[in-house]
Amino acid sequence: MRESPYIRSLPYHLPGVLGMAVIMAVTGPFGTYYQMGIATRLAYFGIIALLHWIQIVALAAWFGRIEPLDRWPLAIRIVLVGLVASVPGTFEIILVHSWLWRTIPWSAAGSIYPDSAFLTVIISVVFGLFVEQRLRARADAERARVADLPQPSTTGAAPTDFFRRIPPALGRDLLALEMEDHYLRIHTALGSDLVLLRLRDAMAELGPGRGRQVHRSWWVAEGAVASAERGARPLLALRNGLKVPVSKTYRDALKEAGWL
Repeated sequence: MRESPYIRSLPYHLPGVLGMAVIMAVTGPFGTYYQMGIATRLAYFGIIALLHWIQIVALAAWFGRIEPLDRWPLAIRIVLVGLVASVPGTFEIILVHSWLWRTIPWSAAGSIYPDSAFLTVIISVVFGLFVEQRLRARADAERARVADLPQPSTTGAAPTDFFRRIPPALGRDLLALEMEDHYLRIHTALGSDLVLLRLRDAMAELGPGRGRQVHRSWWVAEGAVASAERGARPLLALRNGLKVPVSKTYRDALKEAGWL
């Protein structure tokens, strides 16, 4: 889950989450303007916003690891994240409200959930679109960078469908593939680029003889490994200096193949 773009984007979201909490504390929605003072509202919405934010991030990263859910469109997946996150969020609202102001009976959860779900889904959608925008911006930046690289010769046999996705400036010396949510970072000897493609689809296009999957998020080409680092967390050092993690799932197969 640490590799998820949702987890990696955490530092960029905190100002927005805190800003939202301040806005809600000042405006006092759901009757809180008349129930609580400004200091209590700041504490109330600050705690609620942080708890909901952490739950949304954790669920978004976790859902990205569940293959059937990961195939769903981003909008549907992120709405589901909001609906699920609002269930514990409802009970957190009851606890925080009771702690800071007045006790709310647990039986009130049914009436609180619709408002909690509405707000949580909106936060989830905004959050998901923010992460998607950052990924697209990184992809555009990569394409602009590789466009300025020298164009190698394209003579020879026609490339496979997969190699047609690689900008010519990156050549055909494929080293590794790295999954970044719905995007795939292609590493070659000349650089890297982001494309909108699943790792499993890329592996299917390349075929089984061109390399091996070494991690849930990594595939390495045959002949790309320069050395291996043994230890509690083995690493493969590629010819370009890139270090790729090896997971327990693929460790034995890589040992048999002589990669470790």
